[in-house]
Amino acid sequence: MKQTKLTGAIALMVAQAIVLLFGYATHVLIGRLLGPAEYGIYGVVLSIQTIFGMILTLGVPSAVSKFVAQDPQHAKSILSHAIRLQLVISIGLSLLLALASPLIAFALHDSHLTVYVLFVSIIIFFQAFYPIYVQFLGGMHRFNAQAFLTSVYAIAKLAGALALLYFFSLYGALAGFAIGGIIAAFLGWYWTRNIPKTEGHAIHVRSFLSFAGTYAIILVGLQVLMSQDLFMVKAMLKNDVLAGYYNAAVTLSRISYMLLQSLSFVLLPSVAALTRPGADHDKAIQFIRDALRYLIILIVPSIVLASATSKGLVILFFSSKYIQAAPILTILMLGLGCLSFYLLLANIVAGAGKAKVGLYITGGMIVASAVLGMFLIPMYGLIGAAWQTTLAGALGLIALGIYTFKVFKISFPVRSTINVCVATVCAVLPTYYWKVTGVALLGQYIVLGLFFIIILWIVREITEKDIAYAKSIIRK
Repeated sequence: MKQTKLTGAIALMVAQAIVLLFGYATHVLIGRLLGPAEYGIYGVVLSIQTIFGMILTLGVPSAVSKFVAQDPQHAKSILSHAIRLQLVISIGLSLLLALASPLIAFALHDSHLTVYVLFVSIIIFFQAFYPIYVQFLGGMHRFNAQAFLTSVYAIAKLAGALALLYFFSLYGALAGFAIGGIIAAFLGWYWTRNIPKTEGHAIHVRSFLSFAGTYAIILVGLQVLMSQDLFMVKAMLKNDVLAGYYNAAVTLSRISYMLLQSLSFVLLPSVAALTRPGADHDKAIQFIRDALRYLIILIVPSIVLASATSKGLVILFFSSKYIQAAPILTILMLGLGCLSFYLLLANIVAGAGKAKVGLYITGGMIVASAVLGMFLIPMYGLIGAAWQTTLAGALGLIALGIYTFKVFKISFPVRSTINVCVATVCAVLPTYYWKVTGVALLGQYIVLGLFFIIILWIVREITEKDIAYAKSIIRK
């Protein structure tokens, strides 16, 4: 049964919140139990695993979502072809990472990393297949099932990591990803096994792989961008403890990015369906305009509030021994906020068939980040690394934002932006006088979030249409 895009987005955000909750539980346990030095190693290895794994989790699977949304009658045939392609790609990528492991360790000036990278080359193979089913369900607009499958992966991953962490240390924590991938892939296969297959249908492999490759490179590029500062800190400062502090800040700063990544699972197939030949152009423009407005309402207060309370966040998640990560987090929240907007604009552009634009801009951001890091890290240390990512993210957002508004002929929501900024300032100001620590910080977020919503209602940014949307979501 298909769902509306709005309720689907909410379901996927809830699922992504579960992914974040269980994922961060693992981070917190490792950070607290093993200390900054070993946690720094974990962060570097996990970033390598994520970069290579994203080629598998977001390349062919995202193409499945787009092509199924545009041709649901041949959905099962597209799924079958995609699984075969994914098998070949995953074997090749795992072998490539295994062969490259000594070179990666050499580049990061730590030969001990070789064995960890070899281990994750096996892990990414077992993660390769569940995303196919996740994105297939999204392309069919079965967002509840997609959200549930995503949640199953997160729960199984955490359970596996916790079961093995105490016995195998970092290896056990990394192995949890494989356990989650195997269980979620089996469930996805079970749910889709009885969907009828159209005989004689074959996908256009070149178009399929062209989109998959371009889209995957964009998202892998963003992951490289978000990890480049950590890699450069590890290689240039040559201090695992400093890398641990920086990894703590990076981990917390990615919360908004990872949570809003769930919206891309709705935006990509939705824009693809709305912009296919014969579709209502005005309807597509209205959908994009509404999506951008809601993104501004969600992202702006989140990143500003987290920046203002960075010290409390670090202590809450990682304890006071990571307090040096707080000023880094303040800066990185701004940078990851820019990348959150950029990610969702890239999905809108990709869904409309303009994925190469995002590819070129992402490449430029990576180059800009590397150049900035070469100057800023030696001069300012960890703070310089944080500005490296933040400045590169802001430049990329400006470039892609200009392109998106120009091509889709969308007027920038000036009034909404002003209202959100005013409400954000009013909601964040109390944090400079109302100081809380520990779990009470979460209560403060809830109170200030409600205050933010009330202000938006007072300035009439929240309309009767928004209230009706909210009521329909609650009912569904």
